Amino acid sequence: MTPPSALHVGEAARTAELLVAQARREGLRWDQRPIVPSRDWSGPVGRARKAVRGAAWLAGLRVAAGRHDVVHVHSATTLPHVRPVVPRFVLHCHGTDVRTAQYEPQRTAAIRAGLRDAEAVFYSTPDLAEHVLPHRADAQLLPVPVDVDELPSWTTQSGERPYVVFASRWEAVKGLEPQLETARRLVSAVGDRVDVVGLDWGPAAAEAAALGVQLRPKLDHAAYLRLLAGARAVVGQGAGILSASELEALGSGAPLAVPAPLPLYAADAPPVLGDDPAGAVDGIIDILEGGTHDPAAGRDWVRSRHDPSVGVAAISTVYADVVARR
Repeated sequence: MTPPSALHVGEAARTAELLVAQARREGLRWDQRPIVPSRDWSGPVGRARKAVRGAAWLAGLRVAAGRHDVVHVHSATTLPHVRPVVPRFVLHCHGTDVRTAQYEPQRTAAIRAGLRDAEAVFYSTPDLAEHVLPHRADAQLLPVPVDVDELPSWTTQSGERPYVVFASRWEAVKGLEPQLETARRLVSAVGDRVDVVGLDWGPAAAEAAALGVQLRPKLDHAAYLRLLAGARAVVGQGAGILSASELEALGSGAPLAVPAPLPLYAADAPPVLGDDPAGAVDGIIDILEGGTHDPAAGRDWVRSRHDPSVGVAAISTVYADVVARR
């Protein structure tokens, strides 16, 4: 039996890109279609252009979907753009769509209907289970894919002032309070000899800057990966999960400190430093003072659990079941 073909619609944290690329390497017929890029459509002319462009995109989607066995939609918030022409779909939940948008009154009905009506449902991080499973008990965790081989390897530049970098945006959903407390402790403890760096991203970025964090502008993905790989240590989010940024830091081999416990990973603990702000800072200080660190441990942990081939294998099984049930 020929494996089902699939059209991936939308994107989140390069998940569709990585999965489709891996599937093609394995000889599967998977394709990707981005949603219409957002822009300012204000004014009568803008609204008219949006309507024309949206209609053309939907027409193209209808044709592309008809050429594939499965349509795989990334993010529940994408569904309103897709369902008018795609009656059958697999839904992939990525975070804010079900953690936040689902509870906005104007979006609740559409997202819950998508969870209910999808032929299958995936979610990308273990914390999303409580937001997805009550509405779709058979949903499956599909870990965020990370291609370790494409990541720059951790290397600190001799002769340059070392830095520690915060990987996530400054926002409550990322565990803001533990992040800020870690920043305060880091600047106080090592700010005289190490730059404490973060992204100028998120509603609380100014609070981080006020604590002494040196904010860098948002970077393209390749430059961002180099920033992580060049740090003496990386600080992950404080929300108790490992998202793409933390996994990319681990996958590069960089020391990763987390300012919050990771109970959802207790049965398969990643090699990270700390489990609260104090422990994260202590772990970073140890690294700065010459403590041992094994870059291969992080790379191997990410590769064995998050390699795109792992995701493609799991998804392919679900696709086959979906098609067989029709």
